[in-house]
Amino acid sequence: MQQSLQHSDVADRRRQAIGGDLPRRTLRVLFPLYSVVFIGFLGYSLMITVFTPMILRPDSPIIAADTSTSRRTILLGILLCLYPLGQFVGSPVLGALSDRFGRRPVLVASLGSTIVWYLVITAALVIRSLPLLSVALILAGLGEANVVTAQSAIADLVPPAQRNRYFGYIYMSASLAYVVGPLGGGKLADPALVPWFSDALPFGIVTGLLLMTAAIILLHFRETRIPDSSSSISLTAAFESLLTVFSDRQVRRFYAVNFLIYIAIFGFFRSYPMYLVGEFHLGVSRLSEFVAWVGVPIVLSNLWLTGFLSTRTSVRALTLWTAALTGILMIATVLPDNRAMLWPGLFLTAAALAVCLPSCATLLSNATGHERQGQVLGNNQALQVGAEALSGLVAGLLAAIMIKLPMLVLGGISLLAAALVALVIP
Repeated sequence: MQQSLQHSDVADRRRQAIGGDLPRRTLRVLFPLYSVVFIGFLGYSLMITVFTPMILRPDSPIIAADTSTSRRTILLGILLCLYPLGQFVGSPVLGALSDRFGRRPVLVASLGSTIVWYLVITAALVIRSLPLLSVALILAGLGEANVVTAQSAIADLVPPAQRNRYFGYIYMSASLAYVVGPLGGGKLADPALVPWFSDALPFGIVTGLLLMTAAIILLHFRETRIPDSSSSISLTAAFESLLTVFSDRQVRRFYAVNFLIYIAIFGFFRSYPMYLVGEFHLGVSRLSEFVAWVGVPIVLSNLWLTGFLSTRTSVRALTLWTAALTGILMIATVLPDNRAMLWPGLFLTAAALAVCLPSCATLLSNATGHERQGQVLGNNQALQVGAEALSGLVAGLLAAIMIKLPMLVLGGISLLAAALVALVIP
């Protein structure tokens, strides 16, 4: 009990240090955390942008030329699920470790691990080794589970009434990555622009950016939680805590809703590039423009719209209506066979899901006490990346049947999540 009070006291002192009303300088204090989120999603945006045409095009340098289209989509789904699978395993562990040892040392150690494995990803693409690439993606995902540690540190500093806005900035950081990564990486991976450009080059650059991020954390991030040296931690206990998503009566319905929303939204990010390449035969450079376009409304929504709506309606209402709108727009985007309609369809879908993501996370955070933020948000992050991994497999399997099918099914899942919010979330 005393340790819990100490944790609360340090959070209160840190909030007071940055200002009780969370002024603009708060963002400077939180900037190192948002940089961790940005670089994590920058790497994954490159994987979606680079790997999709790399696997689906007939002249792929990494798989046999006579591989069928259906097998290629299944292989792509598997490849895209490996990185979030590593995050799924690592999230509850790093969440629990950050509660025990503090946020800063966990962030530093995990960034160091990620740097190593991004070097291996780069090498695997250079030598065109699919097995080495697969192993490196899983292990890099383990390190990039540090996103939950950054999220927990933000929750340490921001009071519940304002978390939706600052969690929105988390997704804004991710969205910026989905603009910068595809635009830059998609061009750097296209040898038609410059002969020495390649699939490996963007990942080598991200490795350098990871080194810069680690330096920012070391130099500018201050601890937000008092390490609890009196308690021990078990890695098996960290995994066992994930089972509380089923047994914790207080929050399990929130977990269920979030999982469905994550399946739909992160499935969307994997499905629409498959649809664009399979239906319209886009190359990596052109595909990167669409991927970056999807990031634009997400940045705009989280920069302004999420905060604007949060002051005018409840978090529950935001989650319900944006989940419903996401599902409707996702289905509507692939119904016409008109390339020109992709621009407004993808834009509006991305804007809706941009408000939905921080809202569903805030619902869970606000239903949880301060002393459990790391554990509960760690479990939620594990559900998110588990949904990312599962959605990649589902998208690949459904695309093998019909290229539009993943978007139609995932849109239906988002509508189901909206219905559950209406029925089970008070």
